[in-house]
Amino acid sequence: MKKLILFAAFFFVASLNGQYFVIGELTSDDQSKTLGFVDMWMSGTKEVTGKNLNMSLYQKEESNTHFFVRSFNDLQEWIDDDKASDEIAPQVFQKVSQNENVQEIFEGFQSATDFKGARLYELMSEYSNMDGYYALSDEEKLEYQYRRVVLYDLVDAGEEAFLANQKFWNDEDEKLGVDHYFALLKPVFSTDSDFMLVLLDKSRFDYHKNWSDRMDTRFSSEEFKSNYDKVQKEPVSTVVDEWNLTLLTDYIY
Repeated sequence: MKKLILFAAFFFVASLNGQYFVIGELTSDDQSKTLGFVDMWMSGTKEVTGKNLNMSLYQKEESNTHFFVRSFNDLQEWIDDDKASDEIAPQVFQKVSQNENVQEIFEGFQSATDFKGARLYELMSEYSNMDGYYALSDEEKLEYQYRRVVLYDLVDAGEEAFLANQKFWNDEDEKLGVDHYFALLKPVFSTDSDFMLVLLDKSRFDYHKNWSDRMDTRFSSEEFKSNYDKVQKEPVSTVVDEWNLTLLTDYIY
């Protein structure tokens, strides 16, 4: 029991509307064992707390890696949630212990799952375009099941140059009528990258088609082409990693 309650803390602390996001990573040798326990625990947590947890699970394309994302309105909500975990975890354990073979389910999860850790990110609202997505109904949001994740490291020009370029792109898109959903995230604590850009679309096919159409429209602008050439010669950042993620619609809490 003690191991189960201690383990549960990462679902609360690290456990999409919000200004702060906790993004956790885990790998699994047996998806059914991993997701079976996750679903049991998070469903129990939702019942005990009586509220939505603003948490979703995603799978990295063609891999056994999963990411879970939980959103918070502000830092205080994240802190309060962390403090509440010590009180809530035993209640959740009592709830899930009513399930048949709960210890076997937990041990199966432990044997199959490697939790890589979690990080807290802040949404850079001024450099993102998420208001339209937030305004969608829950059913409409579920149509957007694809995420393109790009991790950036800054060059010597620094954060100011990177954000200025991001704002230029956003302003040019607005002038050109280019509209798509994306979120620029900055880690609250130091990580192995400086920024994370998350682009949303309905599928990987839709993303690549829409990306191609966006770039065609952008290159119709002389201002955009001039800026693009300048950044190619004098980069403001480097891409350190990219992922394709799919929302697991059965694992939204």
